[in-house]
Amino acid sequence: MQHKRERLLLMTLVHPDFLPPVYATAQSLRDLNYDITIVTFDSFVPAPVELGDNISVETQGKHHNVPLKQRMTLRSKFKKYAQQKLGEGGFKAIIAFCPFSYNTGVQIKGNIPLMYYAMEIANFTIADLKRSPLTAISAYKTLHSLTEASFVATPSFQRSAWLAGRCGLNFMPETILNTAYVTTDTKKTDDRQILKAILPDWVFDKKMVLYTGAVNDRLCVKELVEAYDQLNDTTSVLIVTGFKDNAYCKSIKDYVAASKNNKNIFLLPYVTREEMLALQGTADIGACLMKEIPGVIASQMLAPNKTGEYLTKGLYILGVKNFYMNMFEAAGVGSLAATPSVPDISTALREAMGMIDHPDYKQRINNYVHEYFCMQKQITPMVHALKKMA
Repeated sequence: MQHKRERLLLMTLVHPDFLPPVYATAQSLRDLNYDITIVTFDSFVPAPVELGDNISVETQGKHHNVPLKQRMTLRSKFKKYAQQKLGEGGFKAIIAFCPFSYNTGVQIKGNIPLMYYAMEIANFTIADLKRSPLTAISAYKTLHSLTEASFVATPSFQRSAWLAGRCGLNFMPETILNTAYVTTDTKKTDDRQILKAILPDWVFDKKMVLYTGAVNDRLCVKELVEAYDQLNDTTSVLIVTGFKDNAYCKSIKDYVAASKNNKNIFLLPYVTREEMLALQGTADIGACLMKEIPGVIASQMLAPNKTGEYLTKGLYILGVKNFYMNMFEAAGVGSLAATPSVPDISTALREAMGMIDHPDYKQRINNYVHEYFCMQKQITPMVHALKKMA
């Protein structure tokens, strides 16, 4: 007789398309015989995502770019729906990934354990309250109610220490690094077919440098474009996703338009998750150039999502030296710029281009991922906590 699966309710305001460790957590726990329900809001670019059996993603409407009153109504709907799911019974625990979903969990959990995997830094200041009241209030409530959680984790050692100090905890939150799920499925997707609508065929014969994510100054996207342009490497292409209609993006587009190398630089809008995974499956180098800003403590506690997906897809990492990224250079799976300046990024990129010419670099990345940097390994503290729950 097959053992009945226990259920887990995962909740996140941001759709997992843009918070992929939620998917990785769900898949890793599913493999341990849990049935997973993810409750969230709509994706910015909805498209089917293949997660396998025993995982359902249930969305509650469009929460982004809508008026405040509508967002409040949607949040109320979210709470009622999550409470309704719990009423079905069989749930072992609730796992929240953001302040909003954590506070929702506090309100609806009853006797069910609530676990908090804090995927973002959520401080509270009066300036935050004036700028974004719903977000600030959620942060305030979370910071003052962590004793309600049966388990707390963050995606970096620095964030765990910060959260313990900020909330006056008498325990250290666990650290579960931002990694991806390593699939055992050997089925190969036709990435070229998926990408034919956004890229010409000839790019697949080139080395590919890829950046997926938000496009802004803190992520050094303009520096990446200029550093790549300086290489003037005709054997490669640069692909950047996440372009929007704003001044920063326009300045990059203007730079590329004037470049002699512009045919090898592709600036794309946000793509579907299927397209993003296809890009990662095709690329050779994955860029993650987050920079630390003096005096801004949040920028000094980096925990980027994309490195986990890059490495799981076999991409060599291009980054900037800092506490979080240094481990990739030490493991021989990344090249790091000394500073987030164009000359230093160009130097690191040139080194990365040379590293991917080595025949064993993919195997080195594969070993690193399977032995350490995958969600199946990183999720261990949460698994142990679940086993201790009645």
